[in-house]
Amino acid sequence: MFMFEKKKIDLKWLIAPVAIFFIIFVLPIGAYRVYEKFYQEKIYPGVYLGEIDLSGYGKESAKLELNKKIDKLSQTGIAFKYHNQETVLYPLIASLEGDIVKEVIVFDTESTINNLLNYGRQGSFLKRLQNKIAALLKPQRHTILFAVNHDELKNFFSSNFDHFATPAQNARLEYSQENHWSPIVFSVKEEIYGQILSVKAAEQELKKNLSSLSVSPVKIRANIDYPKIYKKDVLNIDPMAKSIINLSPLSFSYGRHEWPVYKSDLLNWLIIKDNFSTTSLEKYIVGFDHEKISNYLSDAIAPHIDKKPINAKFEIKDGKVTEFQASQGGVELAINKNIINIEKQAVLMNQNNIELIIEETKSDLGTAEINNYGIKEIIGIGHSNFSGSPANRRHNIAIGAASVNGTLIAPDEEFSLNKVLGEINADTGYLPELVIKEGRTIPEYGGGLCQIGTTAFRGTTASGLPVTMRRNHSYRVGYYEPAGTDATIYNPWPDYRFKNDTGNHILIQSRIKGDDLYFDFWGTNDGRTATQTYPVIHNIVRPAPTKIIETTDLEPGVKRCTESAHNGADAYFDYTVTYPDGEIKETRFSSHYVPWRAVCLVGVDDLSTTTEEVLKE
Repeated sequence: MFMFEKKKIDLKWLIAPVAIFFIIFVLPIGAYRVYEKFYQEKIYPGVYLGEIDLSGYGKESAKLELNKKIDKLSQTGIAFKYHNQETVLYPLIASLEGDIVKEVIVFDTESTINNLLNYGRQGSFLKRLQNKIAALLKPQRHTILFAVNHDELKNFFSSNFDHFATPAQNARLEYSQENHWSPIVFSVKEEIYGQILSVKAAEQELKKNLSSLSVSPVKIRANIDYPKIYKKDVLNIDPMAKSIINLSPLSFSYGRHEWPVYKSDLLNWLIIKDNFSTTSLEKYIVGFDHEKISNYLSDAIAPHIDKKPINAKFEIKDGKVTEFQASQGGVELAINKNIINIEKQAVLMNQNNIELIIEETKSDLGTAEINNYGIKEIIGIGHSNFSGSPANRRHNIAIGAASVNGTLIAPDEEFSLNKVLGEINADTGYLPELVIKEGRTIPEYGGGLCQIGTTAFRGTTASGLPVTMRRNHSYRVGYYEPAGTDATIYNPWPDYRFKNDTGNHILIQSRIKGDDLYFDFWGTNDGRTATQTYPVIHNIVRPAPTKIIETTDLEPGVKRCTESAHNGADAYFDYTVTYPDGEIKETRFSSHYVPWRAVCLVGVDDLSTTTEEVLKE
């Protein structure tokens, strides 16, 4: 009996440690495994993007949620306020045909969602555990990745708020002359304090709002603008100015050509500036306005000197590559070097006859050994249809196709479509399309060139080449159906690029047959095969109602629509390249298209306080 009681007591002492071990170790490990299993390929609890709780979202559902927010922001824009003026910045500026879409703000949802999914999954075990516990105790707020087109943002500020700014004026040189024969008298006008808008602060506030997808208005503030040069510091500057004027006429020469600059123009070039001489102790001296010299050189001299290099281009005839455009070197007036040299020669050395600096420019592609490039056969064909295009668009497609025709791409070279097309303006033969900016229709060049980008993209995938840069259009455009197979371009960005990894040269030839554009990719077939699935189109979203904008540019009551409505959607297709050695490379091209509402201008006599309203449909 005594022995039995002792065993019962020992068993009780054994159960207690087992229970403690189970509670401390086994139960948490089991719970942790269940937790990890449940949130496998999902965002952990407590992980936010700004104020958006994305706990438990998978990659696709999170992408859909973010795209909804971004699409709404694209439609409503972000308001900027200064005093009583409020102007809306839209992430996208588009033309009626949809070819020209300037992206002011671009969001990278793919990388952002990957960062959210990786939170709690990177680093050591302790680091991962620490992050997961931190998210459970307190929301971990992340920011969305995005890029801002600074040039377009600068244009937005300039066109809408510049009239509020009064930049400071430095003490400046003035001259007077009673008549043509009397001496020139120089004097210094006193500096003026000014006011500038804090664009940098506004941009920082914009970026802060965008990082969390907030649409809160951005308030623009003003600061005092202080002059840099004061009258009290430049009282004895008259002799310097006179010594430069006495050089008149200043003569620029190149070969047998001379360009004289007479006293009247020279006087307008003179400014007070920081001393750039190493031999003078003066803080400020009289020198030249670099911008005015640059304008003179660019307008009066460069057109007579500059000769752009010409790349060799080739075509196929009788199974061989034959030259139809030989490469030629070029020359150009070195504007910046000449500005510095002119000022140095005239101001510091009192020279009035200045030899211009000319630089030779080489073509990127020569004509040597053209039959040894290994161009034997067509390795892929890109095709698109542009039926229904207006006359200007057709004209631009023909110009762009001609620019691409005959382009030769060396082995391992990255092809850049923007580089091949060059400048897009009236001087290069293009015709404009209209886009809407700040309630007005503005002519922009580039309509039709996305047909070139899309055809190049399709030719690349047909040839089995790796795509290194491609962006889809911001919204669906009928010319590029099926959705997901398009590529948008706009100089200087976005670009379309691919790499020639065939080991031989590739020649692109363009041809237009009726409403069809073709890019034939010639090269050497190395045995690779390329396949792609038909695009899957999903998440179709209707656009918001038509946006009406008042304008005084039209007769009262006249309505002109500058943008048409498009459904939003997501699309993807899979691109697979199988190489001769058995290597397989797979790429999924995903595209997100913003639902785009129609935009119409309506003529009014006077603008109301709110210049934008929505037309209910």
